[in-house]
Amino acid sequence: MSFFPLTFFSRRSIARDLALGLTGIIVLITLILIILYQTYSNRKLVIDTQARAEHIIDEAGDIFFLPLYNFDNQTLQHIARVYLDGNDFVSGITIKTEYNDLLFNEVNGPVDQLIRKDKVLFAKNKEIGTVTLYFSNQKLREQQRDTIKTGVIVILVLLIVMLAAMDLFMQIWLKKPLLQLTNGIRQIASGDYTHPLPPAPQQEVNAIIDEVNTMAHRIAEQKKQLEDSEKRYRSIFEGAMEGIFQETPEGSFLTANPAMAKIFGYDSPEELMHSCTDTARQLYTHPRVRQQLMHALETEGFVTNLPLEMRHRKGHVLTIAMTARFVCNEKKEPVYIEGLVSDISRQQQMEAELRQAQKMEAIGTLAGGIAHDFNNILSAIFGYIELADMQAKNDDKLRGHLANALAGARRARDLVQQILTFSRKADHQKKPFPLAIIVKEVCKLLRSSIPATIEITQDIQSRAVVIVDPTQIHQLVMNLCTNSYHAMEDTGGSLTIRLHDQKSDKRPQETKDTAEPDNFVVLEITDTGSGMDEETRSKIFEPYFTTKAHGKGTGLGLALVHGIVSNCQGKIEVTSAVGKGTTFRILLPAVDQKAKLAEAADLSLARGNGQKIFLVDDEEPVREVLSSFLEASGYTVSAFASGREALDALQKNPDGCKLLITDMAMPKMTGAEVARAALAINPELPVILCTGYSADLNRQQALEIGIHSVIQKPIQRMRFLHTICEALTRDKGS
Repeated sequence: MSFFPLTFFSRRSIARDLALGLTGIIVLITLILIILYQTYSNRKLVIDTQARAEHIIDEAGDIFFLPLYNFDNQTLQHIARVYLDGNDFVSGITIKTEYNDLLFNEVNGPVDQLIRKDKVLFAKNKEIGTVTLYFSNQKLREQQRDTIKTGVIVILVLLIVMLAAMDLFMQIWLKKPLLQLTNGIRQIASGDYTHPLPPAPQQEVNAIIDEVNTMAHRIAEQKKQLEDSEKRYRSIFEGAMEGIFQETPEGSFLTANPAMAKIFGYDSPEELMHSCTDTARQLYTHPRVRQQLMHALETEGFVTNLPLEMRHRKGHVLTIAMTARFVCNEKKEPVYIEGLVSDISRQQQMEAELRQAQKMEAIGTLAGGIAHDFNNILSAIFGYIELADMQAKNDDKLRGHLANALAGARRARDLVQQILTFSRKADHQKKPFPLAIIVKEVCKLLRSSIPATIEITQDIQSRAVVIVDPTQIHQLVMNLCTNSYHAMEDTGGSLTIRLHDQKSDKRPQETKDTAEPDNFVVLEITDTGSGMDEETRSKIFEPYFTTKAHGKGTGLGLALVHGIVSNCQGKIEVTSAVGKGTTFRILLPAVDQKAKLAEAADLSLARGNGQKIFLVDDEEPVREVLSSFLEASGYTVSAFASGREALDALQKNPDGCKLLITDMAMPKMTGAEVARAALAINPELPVILCTGYSADLNRQQALEIGIHSVIQKPIQRMRFLHTICEALTRDKGS
């Protein structure tokens, strides 16, 4: 037994099971063979015993015949003793006469366990006696048992030798390949698919190795595909612009991508998941908002682009579009929520701005239409007042009344211009303009729109002229004053508007080499509102940055202010402190007053010399007053209600007209179309275009058509006559 290690019997293995199985089979076969051999031996023993007994009894009958015939009892006794003592097979002898007299009787052992054979002896056909022998096969049985024992011992020895040889065989030819196979599978299980298993000499083991290598190759390919898929998924997950999340029904995050963290102001998904353990209270503006989401998910199973109000880490409200669904287990029970979120706050703000822009565009269109009709009315009013003034002669009282009426008409004209400026429908053209006029206009508008809780103080001392677009400057002042009003809306306060001139701090030799002007116009707007901290002040000129509540500001006002000031080569300074108000200081370069005075010099009243003028206007009062005005100024006028009538007359006599004056907005044919057609008939014909307001034609486009001048209604008498004089006396070769 020393051939076998202790583990051979203590641990189950293929070698042990195979060895024990083969041993059991051999033992079973051996037992069957022993039983068969035992049975065969017993049968053979019985047969051999009977044959030997027959042989001995026959031999004994011959030997005992003469002593029994001669009644030689002594010889019988001697022969019987010889049989008993000299033959192990004979265990007893009984000799009787024919008269059943017992001559010898000795039996060793129980009679019922011995084999009995009788031999009747005859002499001359006459019975002379009977010889009975008793046989025992005990010795034969003992020999048989010894033979079986020897065979069993030999078989056991052979089994031990066979087990030792089998263990050695298993170790070399089976356990080693199986151990290699096991190690290879263990290596594959650890994730190493790059080293295939070596082949084994056994076909069966080699078939297993081939299958394992094939499986490892497939696993390696699937792993690579899985890794590629994981990379693609991770790339999509990490790089998605929308927030991707998984959340438990109780309100804690399972996963989140960087976009999700960024939307809510967190530096990383880990920080978001660690910080937000109750999304209903930490991310939603109110727990009922999440309850609405949960109700929708429970009812429909999913939501698509559901708008929700959620809270940024810094506290401000975000409008989120959420697409989400419940992920359920096999029992159809919701396990977690997964979905996408997008921050649509900016989109909604832009939509609101677009709606506001559309409203402003509609207001501008309406203002333009009103301005056109109102300016036509004012043109007639101005004309009739000036005609009446011309006829009043020395009636000072009447002329005073007419002067007052003219001043009222001018205020109406200025009101129309303010409407156009407010609706941003005036052309953005820079020109020399006194800044004080714009500031005063804004102050008038503010007083009617700002509540009495805010005191407005104005200190306008400047008389300087700046080269600006009046509409943009109007917008600039309105934006700054409106911001100041909003800063004091809840508490009230004081709004101070100052305008004064300032000389440059640099010496003349310094300004000569730089682009900085010598003089500035300084606009200061100061409020006593809530003020700003340094961080807020540093961001106020960024587009879409606003501190106002949702729906009260677009964040574009101060960015627009900064752009206007930069476009005018100006400067803007801001001083503010929390609780102490804010001051905006705008410095715009001033121009030489002489240029403005020369431009504003009184124009001499030019008169005509009978030149023929075609006047086209669909408004009868305008035609009538302009015709009277021109005829009183020395011109011959032909008035037409439509452009077609004027063109027909011009077609008949192209040289009969020296100047064409046409209104812009007319039915069927606009003034621009009339001008094009007239210039096609007579390219040298000067054309003056009168407009109450037109969004379709600016001054540059009019010049490209060939129109000499564009006059804004209501028409001023001296400017109108001077423009006509310029058109009639212009250089023909220009």
